Amino acid sequence: MTHCATQHGTRARGRGLWTWCTAGLLCFLAGCSFLSLYRYADWLILWQADQYLDLTSDQRRDLAQRLTPLLARHRQEAIPQYVTVLAQCRQRFERGLTNQDIDWVYANYDRLRADLFDRVIADSGVVLASVDSRQVRTLEAALQKDHAKAVRFVQAPAAERLKKRADAIIDWLDDWLGSLSKDQEAQIRQWSLALPDNQQFWATYQQQRQQELVALLRQPRTPEHVTRELSALLVVYPDQSGPPAYQDAVHQMRTAVKAMALAVDRQVTVDQRRHAVTKLQRLIDQLHELQVE
Repeated sequence: MTHCATQHGTRARGRGLWTWCTAGLLCFLAGCSFLSLYRYADWLILWQADQYLDLTSDQRRDLAQRLTPLLARHRQEAIPQYVTVLAQCRQRFERGLTNQDIDWVYANYDRLRADLFDRVIADSGVVLASVDSRQVRTLEAALQKDHAKAVRFVQAPAAERLKKRADAIIDWLDDWLGSLSKDQEAQIRQWSLALPDNQQFWATYQQQRQQELVALLRQPRTPEHVTRELSALLVVYPDQSGPPAYQDAVHQMRTAVKAMALAVDRQVTVDQRRHAVTKLQRLIDQLHELQVE
């Protein structure tokens, strides 16, 4: 639930060389067309990197060569993990969710996200270490444009922003559970509107992270240095040493979403639960297809 809402609010912001991988994980967890996304992964990553860095032909060729073994390893090693997690999600949802189940979802999301970053950081470090000052300026301009979009979104009236988020959550649940009743939709809208409004914080925090990346690329650097800094920035830093405000915002949102998820689960009908279980199994089957291709 929280992944789909976040994706809706931030799809145009904070993208970088490695961000496609995170987006893929979020799409996967949110029930989007992961199979289609995965099959075009190499093209999408190259396109995204070129948009933000204006790659030279040599850089584009090097990145393309790196993507082939990287994606092959991911298919062999990571997809089985996704299948296992999804199968357990299906079993837990089928019997009805508990507090422990939501904690388990958060823990596995964090683990899979960290695993995904770990897989791409070394190759990202090599590519980013090769960028010149012109490309750093190109990246900075693209990130500033993204931040301007984020600021415009935050500056919209709170009621408008919260309504958009509530609409996104309702659409997502309607897709996963089948048709929601009017009473369900009204209750879910009320719960969604009550979720913490932390968009201003995320816009500020995002800008800070973007500035840290640009500052890193303005320094003399080696692939090893960039890889270490990216690891600290993307894997360790947010969860273990991020600013207190960041930690508080994450805790508040996860606590609120957890309560809402459990409340929604108590309202789910037998047919709606069956519908969601069927969609989860379909996603598992799609991942099995990727493993044997």
